[in-house]
Formats: sequence, C-alpha cells, structure tokens
Amino acid sequence: MTDMTDKTTIWYTRCPVPTASGIAFQRRMFETAFADTDYEVRNIKELGAGQANTHFDHTLAFSFREGGGSPPMWARANGRDTQCLAISFMDEILGIYVRADDPARSVADLAGRRLALPVWPDLVFNFMRFAAEKGFHSALKLHGLSERDVTFVDAVNEADMNSMINRDYAGAANQPRAAYHTAEMHALLDGEVDAIFVRGGGGEAMQRKTGGKIRQLYDLRNAPGLAERVNNSSPRLLSVSAELVRQHPEAVIRYVQTLLRAARWAQENYEQALAPIAAECGVEADDIRRNYRPDFTLRMTP
Repeated sequence: MTDMTDKTTIWYTRCPVPTASGIAFQRRMFETAFADTDYEVRNIKELGAGQANTHFDHTLAFSFREGGGSPPMWARANGRDTQCLAISFMDEILGIYVRADDPARSVADLAGRRLALPVWPDLVFNFMRFAAEKGFHSALKLHGLSERDVTFVDAVNEADMNSMINRDYAGAANQPRAAYHTAEMHALLDGEVDAIFVRGGGGEAMQRKTGGKIRQLYDLRNAPGLAERVNNSSPRLLSVSAELVRQHPEAVIRYVQTLLRAARWAQENYEQALAPIAAECGVEADDIRRNYRPDFTLRMTP
C-alpha cells in the first residue's frame, strides 16, 4: 500500500450543476478508484479562500474542472495552460422571469423595458453576467428584438460566490441553500427592473420563496435551435491542467474512467441519482425533475 505522505495530490473543482464529478464525489468513487495508487484526489475547497479563484482561472497545477463552459474558455484565452478533455450538453431551464402581475405575455412585450444584468464585484470572471447577456440576447432575437430595444440595469450581488462553489448539501437539511439571483429577484420585486434571467433550479426556488410573485415568461429550452440554447452551463466542459496530462497521463486516464463510471451509475439509477444531484445543486430533488428533461442522466457522460 502506498504511504499517504508519498501520494501526488490531484485537485478538482465542479460547478453546482449535475456533473459526473459531483456524483463521483457524493459516492466517494474517487477514494475507491485511487486507493493503492500513488495519487490522492482532493477538492479545492480544502485549500481555503486563497485558492478559490482557481475554479474560474484554473491557476492550480494538477487540477481538473467540470462545469460551465465560459470560465475555462476565458482562462484559456488568458493564457492558462489547460486542455479540454470532454464536452457534454444538458438542457436546463434558461428562464426569463417577470412579476406575476406583469402584463407581458411574450418576450416581444419587453420592448422598451428594463432587464437586469448581475454584477458580482468580487468575482474574477463574472460568468453570471455572461449567462444573463447570452440568455437575453437569444430570447430577444427569437422574438424580433435586439439589445437596442431594451434598457439593461445592473443588479449588484454582495454575496460571496466562491463560498457557493463545491458546496455539499447532502445530509444538511437546515443548511441555507445558495442564492445566485438574490439581487435580480429583489430588483424585480421592487420594480427597479421588469425582467430577469435565471437558469437552472434557481427559478423554481425563487418562485417558492416569493410566494408566486414571480412567473416565468419564456424558457429558452424550447428554442428551436441549439445556438439559442447555448449558455454558461450548456455545454459543460471537462478541463485539466496540461501539466498533469504531460507528467501523469495514467492519473488522468484513471480520473476520467471514474467519471465515466459515475455517469453510468446515474444513467442506470435515475431515482437514486436525484438525491446526490440535488445535493450538488443546492435544490430539492423535485426541482431537478422540473429543471431537467427526463433523459438528463443520459447526458452526464463527459
């Protein structure tokens, strides 16, 4: 057996969306796969706030990342020595939301009105703003409008996004769930904006939290083309430090094999997979059912 003190550490990070990495973490598959090897797999959360930004800029050597596509592309564009190992595509709710009493019945009715764009001052890369801009762009275009036909209003979030990454909500029923759209929600309820963009299970949670004061106007999942459905989490990318590939290719192979086994387990155990996936996303299992299409576990394979 290899002495733990002699092991090379492989770091990983994953987004709070359904991923094979999340399943592998929840089911302790990394520990099993790398037992009796020269490697150990650990989450960047163990490194504390000082390394939190590596989730976005991939500065940490010997690390994997699985999640939304915009941060790894941004990191690569800024000179980071990374490689994309795999791509998966899973449709999720990409919703335009308005107040329940708003007269709008179509995105076309938002012409001349105010749309919220999130600001996260402490984020090294504001992927939330990218997601909202892309969502609004696609929805407006599909309804004969452009950005020139609306007014964008900043909604400033003071929360710590890094504290919401790599969270584990399993077995923590009283643990506060992450709130990614709080500023936009309040801006909408207070009448400062007329529409907001929310992706994933946050829309369902937001509607419950507001007691039905917010409703979905349009869901880009129903858009006719793939280009309109592309957003931060669609597609998902599995990326890795190129240094790890060069120096420890056998570890990279074993890691990816573990993800493939995790994805296969989710495919074969849909009902059992809902709880760990909900724990990854910080939502309820029923939100996962509503947020993703019934075949979503078939699309987790990286």
